[in-house]
Amino acid sequence: MRYFTYMAEKSFSTSPTGERLFHFSGPFSRPYIIPDAATENKLYWKQVWLLRCLLGGLILGQPFVLPEVFSHSWYFLVYLFGVTFVFWFVSRILFARDLKDLQRLPARLPLRSFYAATAQRDSWAMLGLGFLLCLIFVFIGVVLLLSGVDRTVGIVSTAFFGICAIAWGYCLKLKITTKSQEAPENNR
Repeated sequence: MRYFTYMAEKSFSTSPTGERLFHFSGPFSRPYIIPDAATENKLYWKQVWLLRCLLGGLILGQPFVLPEVFSHSWYFLVYLFGVTFVFWFVSRILFARDLKDLQRLPARLPLRSFYAATAQRDSWAMLGLGFLLCLIFVFIGVVLLLSGVDRTVGIVSTAFFGICAIAWGYCLKLKITTKSQEAPENNR
């Protein structure tokens, strides 16, 4: 079950001033400031169990719903927006009580700091694997687009995993940049 804990860890970071942060809505929102280790632990395990239940259920349920979902483009779009809404709604309810008393940063962090933390935390192999898998799904989306089997699924797959590939590639770039900047300092 390391997959879900790995994903939950992405929701937490340390600010440049040393504060622990919870990115409830990803890197595009203002993160919450975590006041202590107990609060962080509680938020972390809620995030893990949310991912285990909802994302795990989604992954395990795919073989049963995919043939029906892919039978028509409208079914796919309803399914996609429905799953997105369920995730959003359940997470809002699950975290509402915990987040209402937490302070937020006055502004969201620059995307570079969010992805730099990911680059620092993750290994070369993990970043490379994420980038490669996203490229494979982009390729599958392009094949679906060109084959005419289901253009809607092809467009969504190509767009979503294309954005993910850019994010993973950016993390790799930051890892390379950080490594090359550390190398001259180590030679002194």
